[in-house]
Amino acid sequence: MGAEYGQTQQIDLATLTEIWPDAASARVAPVYEDLRTALRIPDVPFPFRFLAAWPPYLAFAVRQFSPFIRSSAFEAASDALRALAVDQLATLAAPGEPFVPARQLILREHDLGPRLLLVLTAFAVGLVGRTSDANPPATVTVPDREPIPVRPAELPRQIDERVPPLPDFRTLPDAARALLDDLAQVRGAPCVDDLSRGLALLAPEAVRTLAAQRRGSASQVAAARAALVENADRAVRRFTLPGIKVLPDFAVPTAAIPAITAATLALQRVALEALLDATLARLALDGAEAARHAPFPVSVRTA
Repeated sequence: MGAEYGQTQQIDLATLTEIWPDAASARVAPVYEDLRTALRIPDVPFPFRFLAAWPPYLAFAVRQFSPFIRSSAFEAASDALRALAVDQLATLAAPGEPFVPARQLILREHDLGPRLLLVLTAFAVGLVGRTSDANPPATVTVPDREPIPVRPAELPRQIDERVPPLPDFRTLPDAARALLDDLAQVRGAPCVDDLSRGLALLAPEAVRTLAAQRRGSASQVAAARAALVENADRAVRRFTLPGIKVLPDFAVPTAAIPAITAATLALQRVALEALLDATLARLALDGAEAARHAPFPVSVRTA
């Protein structure tokens, strides 16, 4: 799927202009509002601030997929990814003190992280196809319980007042940027996510701790990474995805599709690394049992 558009190119996210809500165009502003109320957060997460470089694509993809974000099935898939990350990383111990100054940010990103990975996986699958096998073994696909039915737009649009806003990390001191460069090197992905930039501002020692953990446990982190990628890819099979073939019908120029695809894949990788770090941080703060659960679980249901 999509080979005709040549989506194997690479992209440097640093070359993209990050579009913050206060600078959003008339085309992008309602998309941002859709995202905020679908994800129930007070602001706009990093992947969409970068994908806003292509307003027609972002508008199409969000309109197509936001009803599925507002479903109990999506929440269940997010919860499963969060628990899987803990299962993979629970034996990695780190002192909690370095993370305390950024506790609210960590809770926010640990809650949001699996959702962002699922959304970006859905976008990526729509653009380039699936990464997992088409017919996995029955032992992998048969659940212990029947999966929650997918009912789009099942949950109401709202902002969860428990979720804290992001700190203002648009400008960072040179020392913070050096810490992020080091973490990016060990991650193998740039630190453009909200968690790492927020930590560099609020809790620099936490960034050092994460980099040291990753260096000391590279094989375990790699195994967790692979498990999360596989399970996110399987989870989005249940949802209707924003596909590539209709993009020209929604005013997305064919010539832009390779760059959109490259950016989406790069952001998916960043979201994966941010989820790993959010899990390590939450484990350090609260231990494995607490980290298996969403800090701000969805409790409101429509009739």
